[in-house]
Amino acid sequence: TEIYTLSLHDALPISVAGGGGGGSSTSVASANPNAGTAPPVKFGQGVKIDLPNGMGTVEAPNEKAAGAVREALTQLGVPYVWGGETQGKGFDCSGLTQWAYGKEGISLPHDAAAQNIGERVAQANLAPGDLAVWDGHVAMYIGDGKMIEAPHTGDVVHIVPVRTTNAGDAFEGFFRPTA
Repeated sequence: TEIYTLSLHDALPISVAGGGGGGSSTSVASANPNAGTAPPVKFGQGVKIDLPNGMGTVEAPNEKAAGAVREALTQLGVPYVWGGETQGKGFDCSGLTQWAYGKEGISLPHDAAAQNIGERVAQANLAPGDLAVWDGHVAMYIGDGKMIEAPHTGDVVHIVPVRTTNAGDAFEGFFRPTA
């Protein structure tokens, strides 16, 4: 599997070659991450979150988003398990985000593409707790240009730079389930 990374300023729609399972595929983004209705979080008006390993402090748009980020961060290093949704034992991508938001009383489906709920967020206005949604993957933005994800079999929950590409999956956009 090849993963291609674009900068936050790359224009969309995007075409991505690569993907899993023999051969290559091309995906075109179905949503423009530069469009959205969620307002930016104004510094000093959000809910503070201390990121791990000296990564700094960020501000989420509300307590529910901050809580979901804090919960997801407690699962760093937990193995990827297809269909997984069990704290400390294993998660798949949508299981992790569903579990973290569920701890905050927000119900998300255990289906990556179906987690495109809430308010659409422009990439420039991303805030901790926002979800990056593809047609086959989901990750949670934690701030400072980073997101947390349960990526694939053989890997663990980890933090990576924010991206809009994922192994040939069509990018749906960024969403704020707490809007």
